[in-house]
Amino acid sequence: MKRRNFIRGLGLGSAALVTAKTAGVAEDPASTPLPPFDYGKIQTLDDAITEEGFVMVRIELKGHPDKKPYVHKGKIRVKGAEVRRRKAYFFEQDEDEFSGDLSTYRVSLHGDDTEVIVLWLAGASVDTGISLQGGNKCQFRISDILDKDEAELECDGMKARANLLLDRETGEIRLADFGAAEPGEGFDFIAMADPQGGLPDDEQQLDTRMKIHNAFIQESVALANGLDLDPLFTVIIGDVCDKWGYEKDLRQMNAFLSQLNSPVIYGIGNHETLLRSEFGPGYNMQAFDNYLSAQQAINGLDKLLYSFNAGNWHFVVWPDPLRPGFWETHPHYFDWLERDLEKYRDRAGMVFQHVPVHPAGISPHINYAESVFVKRTFLEILSRHGNVKYVLSGHVHIPVRASFKTAVSYRGIQLVNLPAAGYRPRAFGEEDFYGGPTQGIAMVHIRGNKASIQYKTVTEELFDYPPEFPAFDEKAYPLWLQYKWELPAGDRIINGDFSDGFKGWARRFVYREDHDPSNLCEIRPSPGNADKPSLYLFARKRGYMAPGQDRLPQDINRICQAVALEKGLSPFLRFSYLIDGQHTDMNGYCGGFVWIEGYCLSNKVLNLMYSVNKIWVNIGGQYSNLRRVPCIQMGLNGRTDTWHECQLNIREDHDNHSEEGSFRDLDIDRLIINLGAWHINDGDDQPFGIYFNGFRLDYDLPGSSRAGGIGIDPKAEEDQWWRNKIWPSKNIAGEHRYIIATQKT
Repeated sequence: MKRRNFIRGLGLGSAALVTAKTAGVAEDPASTPLPPFDYGKIQTLDDAITEEGFVMVRIELKGHPDKKPYVHKGKIRVKGAEVRRRKAYFFEQDEDEFSGDLSTYRVSLHGDDTEVIVLWLAGASVDTGISLQGGNKCQFRISDILDKDEAELECDGMKARANLLLDRETGEIRLADFGAAEPGEGFDFIAMADPQGGLPDDEQQLDTRMKIHNAFIQESVALANGLDLDPLFTVIIGDVCDKWGYEKDLRQMNAFLSQLNSPVIYGIGNHETLLRSEFGPGYNMQAFDNYLSAQQAINGLDKLLYSFNAGNWHFVVWPDPLRPGFWETHPHYFDWLERDLEKYRDRAGMVFQHVPVHPAGISPHINYAESVFVKRTFLEILSRHGNVKYVLSGHVHIPVRASFKTAVSYRGIQLVNLPAAGYRPRAFGEEDFYGGPTQGIAMVHIRGNKASIQYKTVTEELFDYPPEFPAFDEKAYPLWLQYKWELPAGDRIINGDFSDGFKGWARRFVYREDHDPSNLCEIRPSPGNADKPSLYLFARKRGYMAPGQDRLPQDINRICQAVALEKGLSPFLRFSYLIDGQHTDMNGYCGGFVWIEGYCLSNKVLNLMYSVNKIWVNIGGQYSNLRRVPCIQMGLNGRTDTWHECQLNIREDHDNHSEEGSFRDLDIDRLIINLGAWHINDGDDQPFGIYFNGFRLDYDLPGSSRAGGIGIDPKAEEDQWWRNKIWPSKNIAGEHRYIIATQKT
């Protein structure tokens, strides 16, 4: 069977591009529409033959959102083809099992949980059959998949879907493919993160911020062209354009970046596609047409995931569109990366990815990041052979000082998040080196097997990154590479009185300013009883309020602990808290909370929030499952400077205020107890401080929920806040407009 190349694009090679550029073509690239690009659809089985000569079949196993979790066991059999590889993705640890040798699987399915199995088949034909043999036998035929892009079956109460995967947008390229020459063992290149500009207009009200970005992009391009070195290439590490991948914005960015005196290559970020991009039915790549068109126009490539060699080094450009469902529909990218790095295991490696795989320490970058599974899988592959030396990322719009302070090493890999070339910096709470601005470029110097990195701002301040960074402490901050439901759960709360520091409690990494930190998470003597320790949480607006700064609410100053739940009993959480009145603004958009989540295996089924003062209803972001498990908001006694004895009747509060059925029907096997403080991070300082102590979990106690002798009721609507509540959220020259001191006028 012969592999067909059916991608329809420009067909313009890099040599032609370089010739046109140097020939002084008068046509304005910013006003010339990008030629249309069409990835194409599978018409025949020949279209699906991979570079290896295989047919890739993706099998998706999915539960029913309205059914309780259930276990499905089965075996995959293939008739009419030889299985060369079998791999499973998004299988939960200690819950799902897959035997690649035997093709047997055991999955626990619930809610919108998705498990994926990929088969690499040799000698497949339209008559090839793939059967899932469990209680009932379900079979897909390749011909059925070809007829409708994908095939779907009900199998033992499980939804099973199959489609073919393609690899035309992945592959190894040569330097000559994008106009670069072979450099020898010593060379330099430029890395730019987040230029994120475009053609300003009134769509989505981002015109003024794009004008700001564009100005810095032009300064960064001029800076690069004025360097006393000859860069082999310039790599754009995602967010080439602002907004959502509109043709006019990518066209404008091509016009800016084509002025660089070096070949330009792109990596995709989270702004080159529509927010609600669809990747089905079948293998649907339409969301990337504009991006791939822009990439072909500037360098002749048509790749999302690719690698190349230069000197002694191997480079990988890894895609990060950060769209729901992308990795579930493109799991073969992990296999490609494994094989690529295996092939070049004797070369030093460097990877460019948009979304950092290490924590930045500010919101929203625990939920505005890749999932735990993706981060964990990616890092395991990168660290397997010990040859990958660096991962350079963007996405955060990090100031230079914070870039240095958050850089870490992981199993010998140096993880560096670069400041933006165009976008405004996020608020990390302190002035940057020399006061900023932070926009600029990174210069990477390759000498043999060694690399060094410098960063230069548009005001020509030069900074040298050290060759190594502190190791990332997975034990201190387990939730970066673990899901909450994977935390060890005892049959009681461990160290609920904090007499043993943070033992038993999992912490988030929170960025800490050098002076007067805005977030505190400490064990302190208890007010009124200095011999008794308490947890103290404090949050206020991050400092160094600079015009145009990208400031968002902060909610990651929190700790948590998993506790196994005795089934059939009613849990009561008991504890004490004291609001630090001296350092609290009870009129501010800030507060403290006890957040209780309940899980049945990996399925979240309970979401209870008990809070003091105002509460931000989106705490936890996308990984809190707010849409599927609405959060029940309850209010706690807000009297300051006095200890409140608190009792939470978890079952009763759920049953009285939830429409999701009774607590006993949830089949909860563990609770996650979260303690935190949040802040709107804008306007006045609005500090909030709170002490916690004496946490214990009991069962079947008398009485309802109470705090300080007062019953606990649902949170008043006026004490709940969310973006867009008063005015629609928009940008005014980059400023988020959502903080109104009193009311809309």
